[in-house]
Amino acid sequence: MAQRHSHRSTSPRHGARVSVPIAVTVVVVLGAAGGGASWYALNHRSAPAAASGPAACAAGPTVLSVAAAPDLAGVLTPLLAPDPVPCVRVVLTQTDSADMAHFLAGTATASNLTAKPDVWIPDSSLWLDVARTTDRGRAAVPQNGSSVADSPTVVAAPKPVADLLGGPGGQGAQGAQGGADGQGAQGAFSWEQLVKLALSQAQAQGSAGTAAQGGPLVAIADPAHDGSGLAALIVLDHMLGQAVNDPQLKVGITGFVKGMADNVTPSLPELLAKLPQTGATGTTGAGVVAFPASEQKVWQYNSAKPKVPLAALYPSDGSASLDYPLAVLNGADDAHAVAADRLRTYLLATAQDTLHRHGFRSPDGTATQVLAADPELRGNLLEPSARADGGAAVHALALWDTLNKQLRMLAVVDVSGSMAQTVPGTGGQTRLQMTAAACEKAMALFGTRAAMGLWTFTTARGTPGSTEIDTLLPIAELGSADAGGGTHGQHMVAAYGALTDKPGSRNGLYDALLAAYQEVLKGWDPARVNTVVVFTDGKDDSLNSMSSDQLIAKLKAAGDPAKPVRVFVVALGTDVDLTLLNKITAVTGGAAVHFGDMGQMTAAVLGSTTTQ
Repeated sequence: MAQRHSHRSTSPRHGARVSVPIAVTVVVVLGAAGGGASWYALNHRSAPAAASGPAACAAGPTVLSVAAAPDLAGVLTPLLAPDPVPCVRVVLTQTDSADMAHFLAGTATASNLTAKPDVWIPDSSLWLDVARTTDRGRAAVPQNGSSVADSPTVVAAPKPVADLLGGPGGQGAQGAQGGADGQGAQGAFSWEQLVKLALSQAQAQGSAGTAAQGGPLVAIADPAHDGSGLAALIVLDHMLGQAVNDPQLKVGITGFVKGMADNVTPSLPELLAKLPQTGATGTTGAGVVAFPASEQKVWQYNSAKPKVPLAALYPSDGSASLDYPLAVLNGADDAHAVAADRLRTYLLATAQDTLHRHGFRSPDGTATQVLAADPELRGNLLEPSARADGGAAVHALALWDTLNKQLRMLAVVDVSGSMAQTVPGTGGQTRLQMTAAACEKAMALFGTRAAMGLWTFTTARGTPGSTEIDTLLPIAELGSADAGGGTHGQHMVAAYGALTDKPGSRNGLYDALLAAYQEVLKGWDPARVNTVVVFTDGKDDSLNSMSSDQLIAKLKAAGDPAKPVRVFVVALGTDVDLTLLNKITAVTGGAAVHFGDMGQMTAAVLGSTTTQ
């Protein structure tokens, strides 16, 4: 098959590079307001400065303080030690990009940073956006930076796993047949493919009440600090926003991100240390199976000749690059501005050979012979695409913060007689059976550290006006040991399986909803997302102790803004009044939704943990 070359635009515009295989068009990432998908193509890149003319340096060299991302600083430190930049003495500090972003924004809760540098080189332009979320940050940080290196974000996997997922460059055993080198026009590896694989494994393992089979499928370096993790999260955040009409995919994406949150490591080096050293691993085996990383990190890992090398998979639905923007922070005087220009010129010219030898690409994304020499990299297939909207990082990090919190949920299930009605298209499954199955399926995606409890409600048969609430199981971590043996999750599964409707009984929705809200509020946990999820197939039968207006008033009176508890109602059947239910749940920041199949119901349970 003929070699396919990349073609990169060198247009110096603003953005965090997203590279995709040739012929693939990516439109990714909703802004923080959720108002349409937009991209800023290279708009974080300002034009490279012209080379400075000869300088006498009569007053001696200008001391330029530079804070650089650790992976870049490790290469630049020995390079800049002999002061190769004319009339400039660079004082280089290795600095976590996220830490500097929050320091400059004034949002750092704790930091060892005490002074603003003259120049900042984070690993991604996305951190410029994070820094500029406050007035203080916008005053300090420019919109633009000049990229001095580039490395696409890939999905890294031990080679045996990558061969199963898609092979180097995203094409392999599971892809379509291509040329002799394994490359084909179809069947390319994608984030969606990986999400669905993770979902299928979670379902194969059963519910969260059963012991997990092996270790984590997909891990991630904390995207609040790792540029490649953040880039991957942005793509997944966009996918979640686009999955409104595909509840099964929404289930998979939310569960996938939740799974990564449960298997996060503080940094990529710590994640790399967990990789298998003595043998192959499979997609369902123990240990780390796949994780987001930069291409440079894969190259660096393989350069040490490990027994199990990594392969880089280039997702066809988005692969954001780390673009290492050199940003001259606002407030520099003329001397430091000139010094920064000279440093930029040096890094864009003389330093490029050294950066290439360490696995980085040129700023325009052009691959090098060094990368081509690694058989597990296929970066020559990439070409530039559009870039994520400026609000993408902040929006994705907000999602991460939400999903990174463990769930504390009380499920409240209607067991009135009408829940025995069959659901069309399910082969005879009743509403109650579908509800139980959806809850069990969702449990498999939350992990054993999630805390859940189970109540049922109805009205007393033959005694109108009396709501019956059965507190079947208290809220507890699914993986915790219960009295009498087994885990709490196992007992939850058994309880769902044993649910039965009560023929002739009616719906006591309002009493049950208020009681559940008060119960979750009473044990409110600041480290968790506290929710009530009510499953019902009808409206309140007006046989209980309050009207809808009275319920709303009581919810408002009981609520505490410092202790949010959101109520969600998942409604089945045709007898529900969604307008009224949404009016009620809106008081708590929740919502009411009407779904007709198990996939949609599972998505609703997962949705109770997100802002999507």
